[in-house]
Amino acid sequence: MLQWISGGSRSGKTYALIQHFGQWIKKAQGTPAALTLGQKSLLFLTDTVEGRWVIQKEIEQQLGSGHTPYIATLLGFMQDEVELFWPLLVQAKVVAPRLPLHLKPETELLWAQRLWRPWLEKNTFAPLSENHNRATRHLLDIFELAAFARLSLNDLPQLMNEHQLDIPSATVGAIASALDQWQAWCTGHSLLTYGITTALFGHVLLNHPQYQASLKQRFQCLFADNTHNYPAVMADLLELCHQQTIAITLTHQPIGAVRVGLGADPDAFLNLKQQARVIDLPACGNTIFGTADLRLSIQELLTTPQPSLPSTIEAIQTTSRMQLLQEVVETIAKSIHRGIIQPTEIAILAPGLDSIARYVLSTELKKRGIPLVIWNEQRPLIQSPFVRALLTLLSFVYPDIGIGLEATTVAEMLTIFQPRDIDPVRAGLLANYCFQPDPRQPKLLPATCYSHWDRFGYRATEAYSQFCNWLGGLSAQQVPTDVLDAAIQRYIWPQNLTASELAPLRSLLEGIATYWQVYDHLAEHRATPIAERLREWISLLRQGTVTADPTPLLWQPQGVLLATTFQYRSAQLAHRWHFWLDAGSPRWQDGGLQCLWQAPIFLRRGTASPSARLWQLESERLEHLLVDLCSRVSDRLYLCHSDLAANGREQEGPFSPWVDLAVGDRPQAVTNGTMINNAVCSTP
Repeated sequence: MLQWISGGSRSGKTYALIQHFGQWIKKAQGTPAALTLGQKSLLFLTDTVEGRWVIQKEIEQQLGSGHTPYIATLLGFMQDEVELFWPLLVQAKVVAPRLPLHLKPETELLWAQRLWRPWLEKNTFAPLSENHNRATRHLLDIFELAAFARLSLNDLPQLMNEHQLDIPSATVGAIASALDQWQAWCTGHSLLTYGITTALFGHVLLNHPQYQASLKQRFQCLFADNTHNYPAVMADLLELCHQQTIAITLTHQPIGAVRVGLGADPDAFLNLKQQARVIDLPACGNTIFGTADLRLSIQELLTTPQPSLPSTIEAIQTTSRMQLLQEVVETIAKSIHRGIIQPTEIAILAPGLDSIARYVLSTELKKRGIPLVIWNEQRPLIQSPFVRALLTLLSFVYPDIGIGLEATTVAEMLTIFQPRDIDPVRAGLLANYCFQPDPRQPKLLPATCYSHWDRFGYRATEAYSQFCNWLGGLSAQQVPTDVLDAAIQRYIWPQNLTASELAPLRSLLEGIATYWQVYDHLAEHRATPIAERLREWISLLRQGTVTADPTPLLWQPQGVLLATTFQYRSAQLAHRWHFWLDAGSPRWQDGGLQCLWQAPIFLRRGTASPSARLWQLESERLEHLLVDLCSRVSDRLYLCHSDLAANGREQEGPFSPWVDLAVGDRPQAVTNGTMINNAVCSTP
């Protein structure tokens, strides 16, 4: 009834899980269970959207298209359950008797700041952060971590005192009170965030006898992939399903959990292992260390004073970082052009990516005809010129939001909307002479108001006049989403934008629509003027709070991949060649770890657990990262190091000794800004 599949990265855990699913299907056929076998009765849980797609694709390959279980991410499953059993939550009097509405993270931050304004103005949460935005984010993260751990808010003060956090007792009490107030406000208005959804699922549904009984009625078997990235509340769900005699098969990775620090609690599942039939899968042998034990090899490299690096590890070392980026490009370009490797077989990884690296790598590779795919690039919406043009347009439609509007932004709007007819020079002239600033209602005057309007040219004048006529037909009584949609359909959509250019527009429309819904959902805020709503929304955009959320890449990227180590490991990717960028950066020491505020204290087994030691032992953090990443590269690893970082400071990170060894032992290593040697490109 309970099977535990254990193995490292790329050991075939997901494949084995789906094989067990196929065996269960074959056994169920021809039995009474098959009569009730439906799509929703077979539950597959996974940790990422990419994992959901992989499972669906693998099931189709192994079993055909006739077997499609209910596949969901953890948050997706909890959201579905909360919405499905909303009447039960209303009956239990834990939510308001009205349909729920989801709050996006950026609007969640906004409303939480409003609710906690008295505390924030008094700097009550200064021990968390002096910055009000960051302090609010930390508080919301604490709420989410407590929900993931299925920990009551009443237990927070004791937990913080036990771990001897350097926080005054008054602040600890205020944290608990503020979070309790937040939960009461959200549930009282039927507003759902990730944290509120998880809290309702863990504290109410999992404890409710009616919901517990429904699990056995609805699910015949449960398959859970990558449970090492699950929060503790999901361990309680699996325990409950096991008690309900629901067949369970799960996969677990002993080390290398990616989401520890973001709510994952791998050790919370170890109690299930003691009750399960354990299947240990052999480690992946196709790595840069060959058939050797990967973990032992990494430990030896980290502990030996002068280790011997495998021949599959090379170095690219330069003085400046710009030289380094250029050498990485040259190395990749020569190897591809000589037919040694394909672009899709190369990944460039770093613990953190800056805009300079993204720009240089993308432009230089493009010059050489090599595509670069930036994984899950989330940029602030305000960086999109199309978004800026649309926000400028709103200033001419709705009064009292045009404060600070400048001629340069008006010129940009005209150029973006009509690039074929109005060039930047004429757009600048039109903005300088025909734009009338006004804090309440800025205007675009006719082209003829300028005595030398003939300088604009016929095409630009005609296009500008048509735009002004169209603009005059818009009404301040219209919902902003309608105005934005009309502008996109008329001026932006005909330009045949790429998917990356369309992503910010989609995010803008979705974001403002949900933002507007919250005001309409809250009775006490429905009378808020449109101008005030828009000023607030535009302020969020200009602060860079709202980002474009591109559609996840659900296939192998068609080009050289650029990603952070966290993104790469989360997506469970693998390549023949790796380029580890900024190998001298100290950021590699923390293993590329993403960590919410004081996340270790919320782990079930406390700071003595292997998971919590990730924060205590730097060598172990680095070891886990290396074991995971090295299992995802099969042929060659390049350690890319520059003596000086982008800010001009010297770099001395955990891989600096490795770089020196690789440079000293390998005459073919790229050093000091010289071009790649032929020996590198002679790799079979």
